[in-house]
Amino acid sequence: MEKKQWTGVGVRKTFFEFFEQRGHTIVPSSSVVPHDDPTLLFTNAGMNQFKPIFLGSIASTNDMSKLKRAVDSQKCIRAGGKHNDLDDVGKDSYHHTFFEMLGNWSFGDYFKKEAIGWSWELLTKVYGLDPNRLYVTYFEGNKEMGLEPDLEAKELWQSVGVPEDHILPGNMKDNFWEMGDQGPCGPCSEVHYDKVGGRNAAHLVNMDDPLVVEVWNNVFMQYDRQADKSLKSLPAKHIDTGMGFERLVSALQDKSSNYATDIFTPLFAKIQEVTGAREYTDKYGKDDVDGIDTAYRVVADHIRLLTFSISDGAVPNNDGRGYVVRRVLRRGSRYARKYFNVEIGSFFSKILPALVDQMGEQFPEIVKKQNDVKEILDEEEEAFARTLDRGEKQFEKYATQALNSGAKKLTGADVWRLYDTFGFPEDLTKLMAEERQLSIDEDEVAVAREKAREASKSVKNSVQTFAKLNVHQIAELKDQLKVPTPNDEAKFLKGDIKAKVQLIYTGTEFKKSSKDLPPNTPFGILLDKTNFYAEQGGQVADTGRLVIDDVAEFKVLDTQQFGGYIIHNGYLEYGELNAGDEVIAEYDELRRQPIRNNHTGTHILNHSLREVLGDDINQKGSLVDQDKLRFDFSHKTGVTIPELKKIEDMSNSYVQQNCKIYSKDVELDVAKQINGVRAVFGETYPNPVRVVSVGIDVDMLLETPENPEWRKVSVEFCGGTHVDQTGIIKDLVIVEESGIAKGIRRIVAYTGDAAHAVQREAVEFGKRIDLIEAMPFGPEKEAEVKQTTVDLNNLIVSAVTKEDLRTRFNKVVKAVVDEQKKRQKAESKTALDAVTAHFAKDENKDTNYFVGQLPISANTKAISEVMNHFKSKDKAKTVYLFGGSPAEGAVVHGVYVGTDLSSKGVTAEQWSAAVSEVVGGKSGGKEPTRQGQGTKAEKLDEAVETARKWLEEKLKI
Repeated sequence: MEKKQWTGVGVRKTFFEFFEQRGHTIVPSSSVVPHDDPTLLFTNAGMNQFKPIFLGSIASTNDMSKLKRAVDSQKCIRAGGKHNDLDDVGKDSYHHTFFEMLGNWSFGDYFKKEAIGWSWELLTKVYGLDPNRLYVTYFEGNKEMGLEPDLEAKELWQSVGVPEDHILPGNMKDNFWEMGDQGPCGPCSEVHYDKVGGRNAAHLVNMDDPLVVEVWNNVFMQYDRQADKSLKSLPAKHIDTGMGFERLVSALQDKSSNYATDIFTPLFAKIQEVTGAREYTDKYGKDDVDGIDTAYRVVADHIRLLTFSISDGAVPNNDGRGYVVRRVLRRGSRYARKYFNVEIGSFFSKILPALVDQMGEQFPEIVKKQNDVKEILDEEEEAFARTLDRGEKQFEKYATQALNSGAKKLTGADVWRLYDTFGFPEDLTKLMAEERQLSIDEDEVAVAREKAREASKSVKNSVQTFAKLNVHQIAELKDQLKVPTPNDEAKFLKGDIKAKVQLIYTGTEFKKSSKDLPPNTPFGILLDKTNFYAEQGGQVADTGRLVIDDVAEFKVLDTQQFGGYIIHNGYLEYGELNAGDEVIAEYDELRRQPIRNNHTGTHILNHSLREVLGDDINQKGSLVDQDKLRFDFSHKTGVTIPELKKIEDMSNSYVQQNCKIYSKDVELDVAKQINGVRAVFGETYPNPVRVVSVGIDVDMLLETPENPEWRKVSVEFCGGTHVDQTGIIKDLVIVEESGIAKGIRRIVAYTGDAAHAVQREAVEFGKRIDLIEAMPFGPEKEAEVKQTTVDLNNLIVSAVTKEDLRTRFNKVVKAVVDEQKKRQKAESKTALDAVTAHFAKDENKDTNYFVGQLPISANTKAISEVMNHFKSKDKAKTVYLFGGSPAEGAVVHGVYVGTDLSSKGVTAEQWSAAVSEVVGGKSGGKEPTRQGQGTKAEKLDEAVETARKWLEEKLKI
């Protein structure tokens, strides 16, 4: 019989169908960014999204709380934190930073027998794998932990036909799975596959042999690890399995490597098309003589991680998971440049369409986010490309020095400098060092890193106090020192420039050298030309560096302009600078880009405000930085939510038209004639003035400046930096509208990735409201409503969306309050009925007191109303009332001492004090009443008895 030819898509589909036929619900993969689990950098296993079920913390209203059996294919990333496979990618045939984990799950339903039986049936009967190539492991036990061998699993494997010599014991490391230091855990049973066959490979299982690999792991979750490390049996036993999709496909396609399967071949074909490289041949180590096969694997793996992480919201930056994404991109870029000899700047985005075509049906989010991913990849590559050449040259210099010295290692200072100056992550430098048979001392790197950060920290505190140029110093520069003002036209262009140091400014004097200045001294540098943006017009100053490679580096923390002279303020990282030195001027492009977004966004917002609110809108101030845009404008009344929605919608319509941004210096008198041109009232503009137009060429505006159509275009006088086209902004989200003075309003808005982040936050908050709405009424819902009220007030999302969320949530709050009132009224009646019924009984007609627990919750108001009833209508009688229960975890109590007993010396204060000693907490009030809340609900019965005995003792009955 001819063996079936499996495709990756067919393997995944068959897995789903097999378990769906056995009562499992297909659950979509969760995000690779675990937004609701701060303990994880990335989703790194299939069980992550089911963690609340295993921990018993899942809300009853969550759809997953009803799951008994589930099947899924989970997107996973292992490229940082505890689980990190990044260093192995490309070098072997089975490691990936991004992979799929197929899994089937039982939540307190079936257990070992079914899990083992189905595993063997699927692998051997459905997929048709040769049973002689499969090996299974079971937990061998651990006497120190008091754990017996899992002989049940062993016997079950035997019962399905696995030969004795293919069933192997395993230790705690390999065959006992734990979620963490505490929580659910249990023995596990792995299935390993021998890619060679025709032999007994038992001795190679769990020995890191690339041809004998683990494909599936069945975890039998039956214990709960306690804080003291002891184990308790779980009340419900669970099954948690994980099968490496890529490894399974490799086995079914009879390939020795995961990378030789159709999971990767479409990506390799695209890489070859883009680079013109030789075809992929699946060679490893020394057999991969030119390193090109390794580069194929690295690039194919990395585009998968980059695409899925960015689509799920992990954008490149210098922190946490964002830094992992940046490291991966830079590592891949260097491989592409070195081995494929391609220009970096838009390389990965050219591979992206092949991945979207291949995996978009299973994971539609990468189709939806494809354009965003492309923009981010290109932006990041461009930024790295500017320093890659210089960084590689510098690395070669350090490497040659290390080899010549016989040290065989790069110094920590060199490794840190490669990162700090050229953007080379430490693991990329480590990889390059390995290629040259050099090592890295990570402790030395840590020392260099900390030293640099301490220096930076001490100077950053001086940013606001950097010395300014006064009128006398400006005159000195101009008239005595004959220093010309710099050319700063390059600030409107992308990229680095070469410039010459003119002078060094200490804050009190101009010097020609930094050599005599103490370490970490803040000072300023004047250049003959610059690409740095000096703070003006509401746009913040650029930061960056001035570098002479391996000679000196000056960190620019602030850039200011005084009388045409531009001062780059900061401190020397190392070396010295002298007048006449040629430096490379690098502003921080990754910081500048969101500033551009926000500045162009400000122009679009200004235009939309006028269109929606009318001509009385005039700019009164603005701030444009890397995080947000802030715009102050004249308007007599607050902007309504419907108006805000129109403004936001109109702005985004402008953004989505992807209009080109035009700019030109124009004679001021001519520029003022352009119909609808925006300017800040009272601002003095230079002549000529720079005109920035969104969507229409400035030359076209000037042909017919009074054309009424120009009123529909955003045209402003502006000296700031802008995006090339509005589509780069992605979205504009207004997060705040408020009044800051009489007749002056303020809007705060986000653009780009920041806008997308708050949009995701709004969606998640909406889901939270849905869950609360579906919860049954009770203490849990009341507590959740209380906390959500606080969180909603602090939520930073679109102001329009926030109002929608508030409207939805207010309905939930009203329903809860109405139910509380309803139940309060019912409980008050129940409480009063219970006490009056007691006094109405024949045997109690002559009794003038009642001490007892009422059939109510811990309802202080119900107790208060009963006390008030007797205080006002039956003053002679005394009541000591209790509410709540140990099950509720709360207790309340209250006493009213009637006139009969108060005349005999009974006081509410003394009586309630005796009760509070038992139930904890305190009581308060004025005689003849007292109320309290206890902290020890489990002692409720004892408290009732104490109250009764205290009174009996007092009355000596």
